[in-house]
Amino acid sequence: MMSSPDQARRASLLIFIVTLVDQIGWGMVIPILPTYARTFGGSAVVVGWLLASYSIAQLLFAPAIGRLSDRKGRKPLLLACMGGSAVAAAATGAASLLTDGAFALGVLFLARALDGVTGGNTALAMSYASDVSPPERRAQSLGLIGAAIGLGYTIGPALGGIIAHYTDAATPFYVAAGLALSNALVMWWLLPESLSPEQRAEATLQHQEGHITSLGNWFRHPQLGSLLIINFLFIVAASCYQMMLPLYTNLRFGLGERDNSYLFAFLGLTMTVVQGGCIRPLVHRFGERTIFAVGIGLLTVTLAVAPFADTVTGLVWLCGGMGVGTALANPTLLALLTNRAAEDERGEVLGVAASVASLGRILAPAWCGYAMKHVSVASPFVTGASVAALAAAVFLAFVAVKTTASARS
Repeated sequence: MMSSPDQARRASLLIFIVTLVDQIGWGMVIPILPTYARTFGGSAVVVGWLLASYSIAQLLFAPAIGRLSDRKGRKPLLLACMGGSAVAAAATGAASLLTDGAFALGVLFLARALDGVTGGNTALAMSYASDVSPPERRAQSLGLIGAAIGLGYTIGPALGGIIAHYTDAATPFYVAAGLALSNALVMWWLLPESLSPEQRAEATLQHQEGHITSLGNWFRHPQLGSLLIINFLFIVAASCYQMMLPLYTNLRFGLGERDNSYLFAFLGLTMTVVQGGCIRPLVHRFGERTIFAVGIGLLTVTLAVAPFADTVTGLVWLCGGMGVGTALANPTLLALLTNRAAEDERGEVLGVAASVASLGRILAPAWCGYAMKHVSVASPFVTGASVAALAAAVFLAFVAVKTTASARS
């Protein structure tokens, strides 16, 4: 409910800070989780499914959370999601108190599933940013959310690595729980609702009249279907390296929690610089479609070359290229989605996009964990490069070409 540009800018700043703190907590634990799970006897396959369990739950619940936020507002749903994240992080840390490794792994799976059920934080933050931004500034606003995610990736892994090094691997999870609770209190006190009562009433009326689009129909949507397919492929490609990188570096180069946390911090810093400082001028000059094409192309090339890196330094530089490609592609693709969506379905569309992304995050670690054990330790990069190339091909065939043809007609 923004009544002036100044209020909209303040709300954008607040949602940036909220997202940053949320991602710091998330970034603290993700690089640690694979090796943390291995201390309870989890194999590469188990770790893959553990990472996928979050996305399985998000796949089932993200569209409903997006629809509910259209009707009830973004703020209440953000508060609920933060509470779920706090409980899940605390439960993950408490698993270290158990003496039975199998039981501890079961607790980890339940905690990750709970975090996935309430894991709509990022999609809701993006919906909020879209609500308070006009279409011509939407890529910049989504890029700002991306910058918060990248900065969280920078601070979180480094902080988590330091805490784990001087305490133990469970402590970062407790700290993440405290951050989530603190974030919820700040949101409750300071963050205004972004949807007006009229907008929520319209979304409620649409719901009561049964205007709910199934996931299959979204994929057949003439404006959004191809973009959702591209989003799925892009997330699969990015997840192959983002979720399996700690395990790969541990198996290939012997890196532990602290070194992997520093590597993720470098990735986060790279993404922050690109999304926070480069997206706006690049999109203003070249447009979302061109920048996405460059980003997905760079991601494809760096993933394809990564298996040939025989030193940590070489892999770090290639990971930087992956980070740049991801940072260019993600906000521009989401901007294309939100600009084509109707105003009263924007939350649902981003919820569907989050659900589709969750499916990608299920398949990527599940396959890569199996392939790393039975095919090749470099399977995440080979798979990621192949899927990224497919995403680029679908984009060129169904988005870029059709858009050009429409402009000429």
